[in-house]
Amino acid sequence: MKAIADAIVYAAAYIDSRDQREEFDDDDSDESAMSHIMAYLSHATPAEEDALAAAADRALKEEQSLHHPQQDMIEFFSRWMEIMCGMDWDGNKRAYTD
Repeated sequence: MKAIADAIVYAAAYIDSRDQREEFDDDDSDESAMSHIMAYLSHATPAEEDALAAAADRALKEEQSLHHPQQDMIEFFSRWMEIMCGMDWDGNKRAYTD
């Protein structure tokens, strides 16, 4: 669970310090933060990846159940593993190439 823990700690620190930073180029800062989080998650074990995929599926179902779901969140949650971990994933399912 080290990769997930590292990514969460980094993400929480980034969010907490966002308002305190002098730089206001949020697009570059956000892109940099996502790159860091993705780098931490690239070291996830298969079990950690499975846990992340399950969490993304739960978040997707929760968002879809809302009275006014946000389409951008639905799209993001439905492809979370593919976005975060790359071509080994098709949405939140492992992409097997035999």
